[in-house]
Formats: sequence, C-alpha cells, structure tokens
Amino acid sequence: MRRLLQGAFLLVMIGVVAAPAVAQPAWTREKGNCEALFQSPDQAPLADLRSCLGLWEAYRDVSGLDAAKKQVVARAFQRVYREGDEEAKHLAKGALGRLGFAPAADDPNAPKAVVEAKRKKYRAHAASDGDQKAALELRKKGMASFERKQWRAAIHEFGEALDKDPASAQLNYDMACAYSRDGDRPNAVEYLMRLSDLGTPDSIAHLKKARADEDFEAMRDEPGFKRATGYAKVKVLNGMPAEDKDLGEESVFKLVETLRTPKLGWVVEEGGDDKHARAQPHIWFKPHSKVQAYILMKLLGHPRVRLVPIDWDTPWDLIVSWADAVDMVDGEKVAKNSFSKKDKNGNDPTKRLDAAMKSQDDALAKPDEYVAKADKVLSEPQQGVDSVTKTLDSVKGLGDKAGKAVDAVKGLGKIKF
Repeated sequence: MRRLLQGAFLLVMIGVVAAPAVAQPAWTREKGNCEALFQSPDQAPLADLRSCLGLWEAYRDVSGLDAAKKQVVARAFQRVYREGDEEAKHLAKGALGRLGFAPAADDPNAPKAVVEAKRKKYRAHAASDGDQKAALELRKKGMASFERKQWRAAIHEFGEALDKDPASAQLNYDMACAYSRDGDRPNAVEYLMRLSDLGTPDSIAHLKKARADEDFEAMRDEPGFKRATGYAKVKVLNGMPAEDKDLGEESVFKLVETLRTPKLGWVVEEGGDDKHARAQPHIWFKPHSKVQAYILMKLLGHPRVRLVPIDWDTPWDLIVSWADAVDMVDGEKVAKNSFSKKDKNGNDPTKRLDAAMKSQDDALAKPDEYVAKADKVLSEPQQGVDSVTKTLDSVKGLGDKAGKAVDAVKGLGKIKF
C-alpha cells in the first residue's frame, strides 16, 4: 500500500497526470469495485478505500461530477483522512480539495465507522460415552421424522440429541439439513458454521459433503452457504490477445479440468474468450468467495495474478481469465507461465491442486485466518493497480517509470489538485 500511495504522491507533488480524455478510460478500466465502496465507506475496509483513493487521484477527472456525486466520494475520503496514516491524510486532503471540500477530521458530527456484531464462535466439550450413546438413540427418532418430512419434529429431536453430544459433527450437520429443508436458511447456515467452528476432520468432511447434498439444493445460491462450505460457481475465460488465443487454450482446458474435480465440488464452465485482452491472469470474486479466490490464486501458480471484487450482477462467484506473457523460443511463440506445465520449481498442476485442497480444508476450519490472508493480498498495491507508476504505462503516451512522468505527459495537459 505504501508503494501505491508514494506513487500517487509523486503525481500529486508534480501536479501532473494524464489529460482527462486519456485518464478517464483508465479509471473506468481500473476502478474495480471502488464506486461501490464509495457508497458505503463506513463498512468498507480502510485499505480498500486507500487503494481507490490512489486510483482516483491518478485517473479521475472530477470536472463533470455533480454535487451529489462529489458528496458521496468526499464522505469516503473524509474517512481516509480521519483514520489513515500521514501519507494517506496528505493524499486525501488533495482529493477533497479537488472536490471542493475541506478535511473534517475533527468534526464531532463526522460519521463514525459502524462495527458489526461479531458472531460468537461455537465451542462444545466432548460428551461422555453414555451421553454419546443417548444422543445416537435420539438421533434415530430425528431421522425417522426427517424421512417422513416432518422437519420441525426432526429439528426438535436433533436438538435434544445435541444437548447430549454438542460436539457431534453428524448432529450439527443433521440440524443444518433439517433447517434447510424447513426453509430456515439463517439457522441452516448457523449450524454449518458450527461445523467450521468445531474444525475437526469429520466436521470439515461434512462441510464438503454439503456442497452436493440435495438437502441444500434450495439454498445452494445463498451467500452464507457458499461462505460456510466453500462452494462456488466458476467461469473460466481465455484472456490472451487474439493473436495468441491458441497459446491460452491448453491452459484454459487444463484449468477447467482441474477445477471440475469432485474434490472441490464446484460448478465450473468454460466460457470462451474474454472480451478484453489481459496481460496477466485475473480472478473476479464475490465477497462470500474471497477466500476461494485466494486459494484459486495459489492454484494458478502464476507469478502475477490480479484479484478484483465483482460489483455487477452475475450468477458466477468466481470468474477467471487466464492470460500470460509470450516468449519467442527458436522462432516460435510459447507461453511463459503455462498452467498445464510444471513451473520452474517442478510443481505441476496436480501438486498445486493437492496443495489447494489442503488450503481449502484449512480455510474451512480457520475462516477468519484465511479471510485475513486474502485481505492482505488484496491490500497490496498490485491488486488495485500494480503501482501507480506501472498502471500509468497502460495510458498511451506515458513512460515506464514515475520518474519520467513529466516528460511522458508533455502536451497532454494537467489537472491541478
């Protein structure tokens, strides 16, 4: 993040960015879900707002914004000014000035961050042998009611069994199934989360089983279900340039084949060609599939993978666009980092899948830890933009390094901060 802000500061200090006609398309291309974050800045991760602030200052022409839109964005930047470090404050102050606002960090009426109530982790002691046997007898009654589709009776009987053996993965799973069948999705998700809290090999196995269990058919698209079980719908695209599509086909084919393994339990579709050519693999993800995006990034094994939040309507939880650099070897084009081949360390896709499966099991047992890992990756400058200096390379006429920014934008005009 420091690299991103330093790059943005360089642009602020020299007072030079690409002219609006050039910069605005770059903002549209690079903004990711920034505009959605601006709508709810108090709930947005501060690191994400800081990344968006850097992108905004590098690319966004504000001359055409109406007062209402300026107010929305200013509220987000006021939070960065209040809570950010000195560099972030400096950049936020400049951005607010361009919008016609002064920093209001000391305003007692300034909105404060909303802290969501954290779900209490389920903790259960192991039952005695006698209680475990009693729980099994009560479960038989619950299963009889379940088979008769008497869902409420089954819930009651499974609950009595859990009173005897609260650490039973099977009984917690039974409760989730019964609540799902009864149409009570929040409680179904709660009992799935309890399996995650238990964190035993048996409970994790039940979570993976839930991905294909018909008892959860009606709620398989529920974000809470996907977050708890790791279930995802994935589309894979070929993001190579038109002249190199054939080099991407092998990697796309192998990636789809790998992701369709029953071990994952995902729904995977090969979606053809990406409408845009990419310079590196991209993974777009919905919030509930953030951890799965992180694991998928590891599975790809590519040195540069960009993670981008999904901020549009789509049935897919993860969208992967495979792209790669191209080298010339003996006069022929070859993909530099093919997914279908072993990498320089000898790790082939099969070994990476095994590692990804282990990571997924760990993520199901330690979701908070893996969310933190994903957030750390997302907070790195290259996820919002490789760095301000590198992203400026994509704007026509700009040089390769921020140090050449003044020379690179001669004749393009200036935006004063």
